[in-house]
Amino acid sequence: MNEAGFTARAFGYLERFASCRILVVGDIMLDEYVWGNVGRISPEAPVPVVAVTRDTRALGGAANVAVNIAALRAKVRLAGLVGADSPGREIVRMLSKSRIGVSGIVADRNRPTTVKTRVIAHNQQVVRVDREKKEPPDERAREDLRKEVRAAIREADGVVLSDYRKGVLSRELVEDVVAAARRNGVFIAVDPKRTDFSFYRGVTLITPNKSETEAALGGRDLSGDAEIWEGGKALLRKCDAKAILITRGEEGMSLVERRSRSFFHIPALARQVFDVTGAGDTVIGTLAVGMGAGAPLRDAALLANIAAGVVVGEVGTVPITIDKLSRALRIRERERDVAQEERPGTSRAGR
Repeated sequence: MNEAGFTARAFGYLERFASCRILVVGDIMLDEYVWGNVGRISPEAPVPVVAVTRDTRALGGAANVAVNIAALRAKVRLAGLVGADSPGREIVRMLSKSRIGVSGIVADRNRPTTVKTRVIAHNQQVVRVDREKKEPPDERAREDLRKEVRAAIREADGVVLSDYRKGVLSRELVEDVVAAARRNGVFIAVDPKRTDFSFYRGVTLITPNKSETEAALGGRDLSGDAEIWEGGKALLRKCDAKAILITRGEEGMSLVERRSRSFFHIPALARQVFDVTGAGDTVIGTLAVGMGAGAPLRDAALLANIAAGVVVGEVGTVPITIDKLSRALRIRERERDVAQEERPGTSRAGR
């Protein structure tokens, strides 16, 4: 991949982000953060005592995917379930404030809004508390959601399925999305949480991390590029997808394409990792917007890798923005120029 050529193309994609229309379907959550300091150990149990200094809230799960897409200035609509409760109403207010379409969100009176509370002291997560109901929604809520999704796909350039296994994505809903996407000629990208990838059969792209990939392969150890390549091809056959992008943490990410005979690996870029919370949402959100802007899959994956390198260097659920992505691209371009100048026999005048 020509690095200089990619940078020029990348800025071209960024200019087209505003014309993209992405539909996100999946499990919506509210992330709560309790920030504080630890000065002593509790006399009641061997646990730290956190003196709280502030509380913050952020959109999580599928809602965080939508936030990342909106922050890249693309048009985005979110479809999913919230409870008929205060956290659910707060989620809708926060989404609307971020200019995210909320017409596809269904309030279910029989289940609470999923809330994850993280206690953080000295930039380290101490504990997480989850309030949720993972059982499938009732028939009425499922049918209301399916109607909203069918209508929204007609106006989308691409669909993201954000699966956190909280009950929203049923097999019937996934089949509906695949059929409607094919009728309308749009792509589907999936962030999976199930070990049976046939659940997502017919999608365009699937983006598991390494441990999710190993679990989907029955616990097979993927210790190197050759194993990733073979495992990726096996999963593509299983779910009938065009490509799989496997995120590998500090090792970067690897793209396996069904029709390609080559293995495309992208090294990780993060210089310092503070928090990986929400990084997968950033990856799939950036991928979707890149593909919606006309980027080939490999270029979209390169953009997603740069975006992930930015957000893991910040604490908490922090979305990528088009300004942050532009800045990261410029930094990479300057570093490439410096590296070329330092190469023996190379000068700026000679290039």
